[in-house]
Amino acid sequence: MHIDPQTLSPGRRYFLMISAIVPRPIAWVGTNNEAGGHNLAPFSFFNAFSATPPVVGLGFSPTESKPGKDTLLNIRRTGELTISICDLQHGDQLHESSAELPYGEDEFAATKLTPAFGSVVSAPFVKEAPVSMECRLRQVIEFEESGGAMILADVLMFHIRDTLIDARGAIDPHRLKPLARMGGGRYASLGEIFKLPSYGQLPD
Repeated sequence: MHIDPQTLSPGRRYFLMISAIVPRPIAWVGTNNEAGGHNLAPFSFFNAFSATPPVVGLGFSPTESKPGKDTLLNIRRTGELTISICDLQHGDQLHESSAELPYGEDEFAATKLTPAFGSVVSAPFVKEAPVSMECRLRQVIEFEESGGAMILADVLMFHIRDTLIDARGAIDPHRLKPLARMGGGRYASLGEIFKLPSYGQLPD
């Protein structure tokens, strides 16, 4: 089967992409809204794009019900955000935080999660998360034909649960137990973790 993405409606194109590009990591993004309150939202159009400098990216796609994402509005205004990694234990709360609440309503309170604050940016991160990052906006890339955008952000500080770091100084995925995003409202765990013999960047 061959599918030209230009022949699909935006909705069908979206569902094809999220079901083909799997599993995806999830960024729990914390920002400050205009009134001084907090906003929290999950994004699976998320990944790392550079280690030196440490840069992560988020994709924003407008919907008919919400042409402008609260998170993007906040990032444009303040230039600050945090990214927290959700583990399996908090999957229900992550799903709850995806609800489209009115602008200014606090998702931390709605999901009974605790806002925590670092030392570099004023935006809150999720205290219960095993890994969080304080970030500052580097660049906004506009998708003019759709009104969507991608942002690149510099990671300024990591907050990592002490028990996750292994003898190599890396995060042990068995202890992290991150939640991954699939398509059609489905999520996944890491499942079996194995190492290929030829991969040796980090010592055992």
